[in-house]
Amino acid sequence: MRVSQNLIGVPGDECICGRRRTVIHCPACGSTRKYARSNRMHTLVDGTERFVKTQLRCMSCGHEYIEAECEFCEAPPVGPKLAAQKVKALYEAKQAGERLDGRDAKMLRMAELLTGKSASKISPEQRRELENKLDMMIRSAWADMMYAFSQGNGPEPPPCEEWVAERKKEFRVNDNGDFEQIKTQDEVSR
Repeated sequence: MRVSQNLIGVPGDECICGRRRTVIHCPACGSTRKYARSNRMHTLVDGTERFVKTQLRCMSCGHEYIEAECEFCEAPPVGPKLAAQKVKALYEAKQAGERLDGRDAKMLRMAELLTGKSASKISPEQRRELENKLDMMIRSAWADMMYAFSQGNGPEPPPCEEWVAERKKEFRVNDNGDFEQIKTQDEVSR
């Protein structure tokens, strides 16, 4: 459900769910659409029944509540609360090794950039070591090509540094510490 900007809480006037505390909203769904009913028996959160002067009923979900129950709001979070909850869930998903879709991966990259924290399972030192290992593997492949050329079993390879630089663009170390091949634009368009 879309929440109007003027209903999102501000410091000092913020409910548990991130909406404005002074704007009465349904503690179940967060909707501000409600109507009041007078002189009703109401079942409180603890299960006891009590006669209340004004009972509110949500027009969106039908939940019956009184103003005092808004203190125990369980409405879905919005605004900064929702953003913090989503970023936390993305960090946990990345740590668990789940695949994130494009928008979620982009959001996580931006959060990492802004906070300076990384959801990567490997440390920067481990990443550098793995990148050095990848460099050595590529150089070893170039040496194999050079040996094959010297034996007359293949074409002459390009200069080592150029070839290694080109191959490094095709691979990367992912956040789990594995090598993965990056798809080129030609492969994606096929």
